[in-house]
Amino acid sequence: MLTLRIIEKILIIYFSLYLLADFSMYFYALGYFIIGSFKSRGKQLQTDFSAHPVTIIVPAYNEEVSIATSVRALMHLDYPDYEIMIVNDGSSDGTLQKLLEQFPLKIVPITGTFTLQTAPVRQIYQTNDRKLTVIDKANGGKADAINAGLNMARGHFICTIDADSLLERDALKKTVRPFLADQKVTVSGGQLAAANDTVIKQNRIVNAHVPKKFIVQWQIIEYIKSFLISRLALSRANALLIMSGAFSVFKREDLLKAGGFLSKQNRHPYVLKTLGQQKQTVCEDMEIVVRLEKYKREQKITPKTAFGPGAVCWTEVPEKPSSLLKQRARWHQGLGETLLMYRNMIFEPAYGATGLLGLPYYLFFEFLSPVVKIFSLIFVIIAGYYGLLNVKWIFLLFISIILTTAIVMSSVTVAVERWTYQRQESGRNALRYKSFGDWLKLILAGISAEFTYAFFKIIAQLKGIYQFLTRQHDWKKFERKGIKEIKK
Repeated sequence: MLTLRIIEKILIIYFSLYLLADFSMYFYALGYFIIGSFKSRGKQLQTDFSAHPVTIIVPAYNEEVSIATSVRALMHLDYPDYEIMIVNDGSSDGTLQKLLEQFPLKIVPITGTFTLQTAPVRQIYQTNDRKLTVIDKANGGKADAINAGLNMARGHFICTIDADSLLERDALKKTVRPFLADQKVTVSGGQLAAANDTVIKQNRIVNAHVPKKFIVQWQIIEYIKSFLISRLALSRANALLIMSGAFSVFKREDLLKAGGFLSKQNRHPYVLKTLGQQKQTVCEDMEIVVRLEKYKREQKITPKTAFGPGAVCWTEVPEKPSSLLKQRARWHQGLGETLLMYRNMIFEPAYGATGLLGLPYYLFFEFLSPVVKIFSLIFVIIAGYYGLLNVKWIFLLFISIILTTAIVMSSVTVAVERWTYQRQESGRNALRYKSFGDWLKLILAGISAEFTYAFFKIIAQLKGIYQFLTRQHDWKKFERKGIKEIKK
């Protein structure tokens, strides 16, 4: 019995700290949006973006369904100087053919000295105005495809997005602006919104109502919590270590000096010095952010991450449980791989908030959380068997979970809606509700997710831990439907 009591106290401490961290981020986010909603819109600071060209790199593997739609939308962004670089990473479907059919591309010579080693580049196609470039290369993985684009990019800033993602027209300006305001910013990004069941008209998302499928609703709730609460707060604490691979912006110079994205082909001196040979990860987005942090600290520079909730990127999320399970398992595996690679930074004061706050948070409250939760469930069963549990307390806990979820979701969505009211329609569209009924659906979906989707995520995360321990490296891409496009 003494052992059970000791375990009970340890679990109480763990979940108390977990709750404290979550509520701290929640109250910060709530205050951010409430205070922001009372501020007058005023005039946006005038910034000359023409001196800061951007290269948008889009790694594409078997993206025949959505690639043409994505490129057309990217061609209508509100930014004075940018190029689009599609990297066809050895697709086995009609991705390359679709691009050649839909856009006026012609073959150009492969020239220049490449800083980053990649799988062989077979051909380069380009439009006359050089706004669209297509690199056709042998398959090497997503990180390798980004590095191929990075070698040929002319932009001062690099925006990486997925081939099924669409940026709102002003997204580039909103993610580049933090770099111009503060030279210490190393990575910038915005919020992701589920593009499922949306429609594109005149290269913009319309008809963004709440999807019918519960599995998509749950992911919308998850994205709201992740981006508009957790990432916003962690960014302000300078402890955010993940900027979504679906939409991130970097300085090209920083990426090249720090060794580009991690792949088996990459033999950049800094990568070899920091990680050794043949290192790879199934999630390149976290690893590159942590490596940039390490590189900058070694240069005696305090780096910053900038998350802006006003910059919106629409991306398709899995609709099949099997696909979602694989995706979430891969994310968790990638988290474990990055934590292992940079374990010497954990609790290291030399790395500031990243070492003392960010990495410990991701280790204890993200990576290890499914193990602790399963262990806690087993403990509750055993304690119940021995009659050590108070049934009333269990009932109150059940009610408190429902009330807490309802309060968090309702207050955040209302605060965000009010905050975006004076700013842009895209922010309200990203919440995916247009009426009280839609809003109520999201609240109910959030509550139901605590007793359904939460267990599904634990299973996926445990699978990710297993894949991490057994060193599996299958990317496990899920099948996409694409977004419906109205031509006129």
